[in-house]
Amino acid sequence: MPRITYLVALAAWGVILAIFDSPNLLAAQSATAQSSSGTYSIKAEMVDAASKAKKQEATVVVTTQGVQLVDPATVNETPRIGEGHLHYRVDNGPVVATTATKLSFHELTHGMHTVTVMLVANDHSPLSAPVTFNLTIP
Repeated sequence: MPRITYLVALAAWGVILAIFDSPNLLAAQSATAQSSSGTYSIKAEMVDAASKAKKQEATVVVTTQGVQLVDPATVNETPRIGEGHLHYRVDNGPVVATTATKLSFHELTHGMHTVTVMLVANDHSPLSAPVTFNLTIP
């Protein structure tokens, strides 16, 4: 089965979506956002998606550009240009706000799930569009 990478670019003039094959990943997605304070990007990929799904798990690895990941609590959640952190979420569950670029979810129930990752500022406002993965736990 071909593997797919999605690239979403956001700019003041609109949204561009490009889809192309990736030989190394089950699903990798990235988003780039441009603002007056700079350009930020996030790339996320599911690690060993098929084998992890069989164990009722999902692991996401993220890389970012244009932003230093910092714990928002250390800066009193004050927005600063070039700083941010990540928000992870499974389905409609709680948001995990962290600087961790690798996060695993365990004991997922059988059925369809949506894993979302977003690059956010220190005050939790979005710096990028969400990167979303849909997966099925057998």
